[in-house]
Amino acid sequence: MVVSKKVLHFPTVAHPNIEEVLAWFLKDQQRRLKTRTFNRYEEVVDLLRHCLNGHGYHELDNSSEVALYEKLYFQKNLEFCLIFGPEKILNSLSNFLNYFMIRKVMASEALLQAAGVVTKKLVKWLEEKEFIGKETADRGIRLAAEAARELPAAERLARLLYEYAQSHAPRYWTSELDDYFVVEQVHPGILILSGVATTGIVEVRVPKEITDHCRKGWQVNLLLGKTRNGWCILETGNVYPN
Repeated sequence: MVVSKKVLHFPTVAHPNIEEVLAWFLKDQQRRLKTRTFNRYEEVVDLLRHCLNGHGYHELDNSSEVALYEKLYFQKNLEFCLIFGPEKILNSLSNFLNYFMIRKVMASEALLQAAGVVTKKLVKWLEEKEFIGKETADRGIRLAAEAARELPAAERLARLLYEYAQSHAPRYWTSELDDYFVVEQVHPGILILSGVATTGIVEVRVPKEITDHCRKGWQVNLLLGKTRNGWCILETGNVYPN
């Protein structure tokens, strides 16, 4: 009786790797774009590369890929984008748009919008070159298109909250809540928030201009102070679309 043995193939360095594919993408875009627009594409792709090299390993699918990454990174000093292929880009796209661009980059509204636009074009290009399938591409395109709309709006809200807190912080308060708050309801001039770490619902009165820019489900980093007139904003941080 012959017993067949199942052969487990250990992953190897991809050809082409992410670095090569991103360079190819930019070369293709340079042919059709004006210099100013192409410079923005280069900026976004460079940020994506930094995100993948710094955080992409968190999204690896299995232990053998993790082992390959650790071996080549620590022994040969190879970065993530030099090890893995372009199919790994989509795994980190949400992290890039919804975490890295907000928390790690001091990005303007224009750059945040560009991040969505450029990654959407990249995903379409990856599908055209048959690096990813249609279903994966459709998911990435939806994510990037949503980011192009919501990231600039979230940055605008963060700026409005900061400006308001700077000019309207109370002089006295009795207690504080420092948390990431989820926007549960939005009414003209009133935000209903629930803390991620704290319990219960808090109501915060703000100018209508702020509530006009806020969306249910968004997460806002705030330090609140309890006054005789209710909860007031003392300090503000980032705003994260849902």
